[in-house]
Amino acid sequence: MESLALLATLIVAPAMFGGPIALLLTLWKLSTVSKFRAISIYLLSSLSCLVGVFLIFRDISSGARNIGIIGIVTGLIAIWRLLKR
Repeated sequence: MESLALLATLIVAPAMFGGPIALLLTLWKLSTVSKFRAISIYLLSSLSCLVGVFLIFRDISSGARNIGIIGIVTGLIAIWRLLKR
């Protein structure tokens, strides 16, 4: 049972934390973005969107679907803010 909980955590974590962290990385001093920060924003956002789409289209539960939606929305907003600068 511990391995199942660990697997579920590893599946949900990028959507739950990746998008919001990427969005937080775009909130301070967007005029001076280093390459490392831009790459990390793209990486976290793309992982968040990918896992979010997986969680939305799998018939798991409404909580997982909501986490997927939050991951996709925050990831896309982070990419949009980075490209807008």
